[in-house]
Amino acid sequence: MKIFFPDGHEEEISARGRTIEAIILEQGLNPIEVLISRDGAIIPEDTIGIDSETIRLIRISHGG
Repeated sequence: MKIFFPDGHEEEISARGRTIEAIILEQGLNPIEVLISRDGAIIPEDTIGIDSETIRLIRISHGG
């Protein structure tokens, strides 16, 4: 699976039947702080990753 990270870098990571959340946590990111986009649509973090797909992580900005 190809992942585009919020800082602009990209990586090929084997999904191995894991959830996107598990993959994000393994990369040291908090899944609560990012949206996951696949083919232009937001998907839930409990989606099972597929090695042939590309996802983009979008950092959520919040404050007040």
